[in-house]
Amino acid sequence: MKKIYFYTMLMLASMTVMLSSCDGWDSPYYVDDIVGSWVSYYGHDGYVEYDIMGYDAVRYDFYRDYTGRYTYYSYYGLDYVDFDWYTSGDRLIIHYYDGDSDYLFYGYDRNGDLLMSTDSRFYNFTAYRPAGMYYEPAKEMPSLESGVKLDKSVKEADKAAKVEKMEKNTVKAGSRAVKARAELTE
Repeated sequence: MKKIYFYTMLMLASMTVMLSSCDGWDSPYYVDDIVGSWVSYYGHDGYVEYDIMGYDAVRYDFYRDYTGRYTYYSYYGLDYVDFDWYTSGDRLIIHYYDGDSDYLFYGYDRNGDLLMSTDSRFYNFTAYRPAGMYYEPAKEMPSLESGVKLDKSVKEADKAAKVEKMEKNTVKAGSRAVKARAELTE
């Protein structure tokens, strides 16, 4: 009788541990986890891990209303593109207002960094560290020339040059969120 009681208690204890460890297993990704500001700082290209520093770093601001802002460095300083986003399981879909779209897989590493990848196994990914909440202005990133304001004609000329460059490149190199080492050194 003691053996039956002992095995029953052991079975109940093991089931309790098993059930508590599977809590939330069906949906490990939550929309609230991605809301905020994220700055890129390292990546992995399938072979080796590399750092993203200086003007190669980009920033994503994900707002609660499913809009956001992608901030990056251009030749003339800090620039941005607004976007709409939504999640579906472990997929992150971003529709930029300039016509581009990214269909990404996303997850988190053990440090709490956001990982964005074009493949489900995360062979190629870029890691983003939290940069505060989304209400923190994106313009706080250091600019190329601090204190110098550019007029609209210079920014429009830069955008026209980008459009011309995009029209020449018929093959899309990849995602804005996932940069390869070769793209960073250009």
